[in-house]
Amino acid sequence: MCVSHDWFHDFGPSVWHTIDFNKHTTAFAKVTPEVLHKYGGFISQTLNISALGHVQALQHVKVNSIAATTIYLLADWLYRSMLSDLLRRSHRSITSLTFWCHPPQPNTFEKQRSEAYHYMHVNDIFAPFPSSRGPKSNAGLGTRLKSLSLKHICLTREGFSSILQYSPSLDELILESVMVIHHKPGIPLYTGSALRYLSADFAQVWCNDSSDPSAPCLLLHFPLLEKWHLTSLAQPNNRTIDLKNLDFSSWCPLLKTVTFGSDDADAISALLLNNFKDLKSYTLSAKTLAMSTALGLVSHLDSLAIIRFTGEVQDATSMQLLSVIVKLCHNLQVLSFESLVCDVEAVEKSRWGCKGLRELRVRFNGLDTPEDIDDCLKKLCVMRGSGSIGSTRHLDKDTVSTRVVQHLLQFKQLGTVWLGAKDYYLHHSSA
Repeated sequence: MCVSHDWFHDFGPSVWHTIDFNKHTTAFAKVTPEVLHKYGGFISQTLNISALGHVQALQHVKVNSIAATTIYLLADWLYRSMLSDLLRRSHRSITSLTFWCHPPQPNTFEKQRSEAYHYMHVNDIFAPFPSSRGPKSNAGLGTRLKSLSLKHICLTREGFSSILQYSPSLDELILESVMVIHHKPGIPLYTGSALRYLSADFAQVWCNDSSDPSAPCLLLHFPLLEKWHLTSLAQPNNRTIDLKNLDFSSWCPLLKTVTFGSDDADAISALLLNNFKDLKSYTLSAKTLAMSTALGLVSHLDSLAIIRFTGEVQDATSMQLLSVIVKLCHNLQVLSFESLVCDVEAVEKSRWGCKGLRELRVRFNGLDTPEDIDDCLKKLCVMRGSGSIGSTRHLDKDTVSTRVVQHLLQFKQLGTVWLGAKDYYLHHSSA
């Protein structure tokens, strides 16, 4: 079949964009070298590479523009050698890499460390080193990686440092059950990474290397870190951390956004009170909203701009604690607590100090249907357009809808509202 040049370039990339070996193994194995020569350059994403046959199927000079790939590490040297060939061919295009292994049985760091297939060599990523531009220059070295995800992997501390050094564009790093081992004081560590987003549990950043409990924290590599997803707050198994004398900003002065994946309210409170400085944004589980975490949150009241609670509300004290937070945190711009159903009377009695609020995501008792919510927000738009809270006098002030409108009219900068149905986007009040 003959197709036009325009069709080829319009539809070829979309048809060949993704090869998922969980779905396409049999079909892709039948692709001939001639077809790969014609279309291989369109392959942009290769998912779930996990067998020698998968790598062999991609073994063609035209498969050289892969941008994202997920790879299962096998303890097979031919497989790994061919992976290096695959990565080298696409070294100018790869921006997202995921390496993973199955968890060991039992799932412990000791067992993981004892099994060879968990070990990742730096050459698994950096076989595709471009040549340097000169004998004394690093300008041509490295990859274009922007995102790297490692799961159930072991690698040396020197190797980890090298990955960061030769990934100047790396912006996102996800570590899940990763062991960074064999730190040696005589090996210099790279501390100039441009990384801005890290997902790793609390113990992970202390490496969990039982052979060297004095290995320095991984955070020292990330002076430009801005966001940290703390997936767990469990202490490292090889040392006791003195949290009272630990200041994360000494390593990461730009770290202002934290997402807590733990339900340990006391541990979160301790970190907020003692270890993080001038945070601007928190995301945490509704289960953790207690007096201790509320105290930790308001300890950052001068800088706090965004609070997001996820999951279901656990008890009736949530509204009381939230009232304290919104009363004291004057610089709050985003409040998201979608599982919380606010009582209108309680809201009216509390004095929200966050007058610069720009986004609100809560529910109100009495606004129970999409129609109720839509009616309420239409009233809000009308009242905002009139430029006066007093314009609500012709409405029934005893209705929940009108009372909610009167509350929301306080926030002149409010632009996004979610009350249980969908997002509504408002023009800023002119008043």
